[in-house]
Amino acid sequence: MLLRIRSPAGTARINVETSTPGEQFAQMMLDTIPKSDEQPDPSTLKLSNQPGSSGESVPFSALVGRTVGDMGFSHGDLLFLSYKPISADPSSHPTTQASSSHPHPSQPDPSHPHTHTEPPLPNTIPLTDLSHVVEPDIDLYWKSQKGKIERKRDPDFCRHGEKGMCDYCMPLEPYDAKYQASQQIKHLSFHAYLRQLLSSRPPSQSSATDLPPLDPLSLSVMNPCPTGSHPPFPQGICSTCQPSAVTLQSQTYRMVDHIEFASPSIIDGILSAWRRTGTQRLAFLIGRHDKYEKVPMGVKTVVEAVWEPKQEGELDGLTVETPWEDEERVGEIAGWCDRGLSVVGMIYTDLTPQPDDITKTLYKRHAQSYTASSLEMLLSAAYQISHPLPTKMSPTGHFSSRFVTCCLTGDEDGGIGVLAWQASENAEAMVKAGIVEASVDPGVVRVRKPGEGEYIPEVFYSYKNEYGLQVKQPAKPTFPVEYLFVNITHGFPVDPSPLFLSNSFPTENRPGLHDQSLELVISQLSGIIKKSDAEISDTGTWPDRIKEEVKGWLSDWHLVAFLCMQGLFSLAEQKILCRAATMHAHSSDKNALEELFGSGGWQTLLTIVESSSSANIPTQAAPPSRAFGEMGIDSPHTAGSSTDLTGLGVPSEPAQTGSGGGGGGATGERVCPHCTFVNEGGRSDCDICGLPLDG
Repeated sequence: MLLRIRSPAGTARINVETSTPGEQFAQMMLDTIPKSDEQPDPSTLKLSNQPGSSGESVPFSALVGRTVGDMGFSHGDLLFLSYKPISADPSSHPTTQASSSHPHPSQPDPSHPHTHTEPPLPNTIPLTDLSHVVEPDIDLYWKSQKGKIERKRDPDFCRHGEKGMCDYCMPLEPYDAKYQASQQIKHLSFHAYLRQLLSSRPPSQSSATDLPPLDPLSLSVMNPCPTGSHPPFPQGICSTCQPSAVTLQSQTYRMVDHIEFASPSIIDGILSAWRRTGTQRLAFLIGRHDKYEKVPMGVKTVVEAVWEPKQEGELDGLTVETPWEDEERVGEIAGWCDRGLSVVGMIYTDLTPQPDDITKTLYKRHAQSYTASSLEMLLSAAYQISHPLPTKMSPTGHFSSRFVTCCLTGDEDGGIGVLAWQASENAEAMVKAGIVEASVDPGVVRVRKPGEGEYIPEVFYSYKNEYGLQVKQPAKPTFPVEYLFVNITHGFPVDPSPLFLSNSFPTENRPGLHDQSLELVISQLSGIIKKSDAEISDTGTWPDRIKEEVKGWLSDWHLVAFLCMQGLFSLAEQKILCRAATMHAHSSDKNALEELFGSGGWQTLLTIVESSSSANIPTQAAPPSRAFGEMGIDSPHTAGSSTDLTGLGVPSEPAQTGSGGGGGGATGERVCPHCTFVNEGGRSDCDICGLPLDG
């Protein structure tokens, strides 16, 4: 017969015969306890037909000398095994339910959204140890604040003195509905939403008030079922393990209230690639989170830089590297530059020139079309799942995400604007469970048809009809994409104070457009040092103006990241380099530049610069006449006004005959007369602009 044994370690099934001795039956029950769990004290083992003390319980010693048939068990009976662990306090009572040592369900892998393992046992509340959760600084700040909305004394209604207070001037809660409506605030901030959840709890010190207020949404089937009354899914399913139906509504809160770009050059850098190639680009946002005063207990994302991964741009889309190979390394370097600096979102272009006027962009994202397509929304949700927000306000230790998505697209005036959003909690749960998929129509999302071994819950969405009544509509087979995201405002600071002051170094992963190289670093650094008569390798002889110029040159995110990834600096020196690049923003860190100058990696770089400069002395830059000839245009010098440059170490050049469009140098290279790109020898058209090299 089959017997089910429920113990603090879980529910197990054993097969026995009516003639099985009691000693063997007892050992079979003990074998269901994993070796990794706390082992039971043999003197406390008891077997019961009911949980707790409500049923009849017998000690294991009563099983000796009897058979299973003598005990009156039937096929499929559920028995309850209770005991005290060996390490437990002898004065404690034996338990019949799962203890807190039972592992908590781990976060499902976004790449396998249908899995849901290690569910809680019935009648238990599994709580993860939240003491190890490290919350962001902005969350710790708002936790320490009252968050009240201060109001001044109303001269019309207040009848008290300056130090008094009444209903017309007392502070409001951050989630006050009338204040939100008067200020046209559509969404509550995350911490105002938390205060609203906590406000419904009684102000008493009890264990109930210590429970996390957030309840992460899960739409996956719990496998195995907590009741243990049927085989695991897909062989069996019940109302306990299957997810409930989903009714989509506009989310009342948002994790981020505003996006602030520290400098307009961040946007210009992304647009420059589109302007030169006509293909779309994607970049990840590097920034931090700060308080946002325009929303009660608000949080804003401050973008300081971007990082472009490996990608192939196209006219109407792009192919991007997934997963992002350098994300961990980039996040580490960003953390060295400033506290809290990390990957906070992504930004990409969706730009199309107007057919009749290529100087203007096509306005294709508006109220009559769509703001974000279903494919983009699923992508945003997938990235948010991989960047969860650590918080002690959730029983799992994390909740939703602060990862934001921005899109550069055409606006109503033919210019370029920014759209910003976040996928909602419902979107994250539906993507994690594999419920939805993208549609050909960008404005709607499809609900997937369940395949073999899958369960898709019912999906509804609620809206107001033409009569102002709230209506619930089944999402069969599609529903509007607007239910899966919340809009975020964006802007630039009035007084910009960016963390990185320079953007002269090329952006990474732009092959053919401009490449990063150590030779370019040497050239830029050499050009700065040569503005004085100081020795290159001796930083002590550098005047202050050269040091300040080097400090400004180093304050470039792309340059810092490139140098840290080249292996020229040790790990400790990389941290010093990051401090030197951002020392202008930290008044207490005044010695970072001198520490960098004294490091071995910097001395090695100066040695390379010095040797490169000495090697280039005999070969000076091409004289104007040669440069004009290589570009395919005549020299401005007349035939009788040639200049003798042999005294400067420049060899004399033969006379140029004719314009020589796209003239070749010593290596056979041909410079395009239209865009000045240096092409390989033997080509007739430019690789960049496509125009003929002959003029």
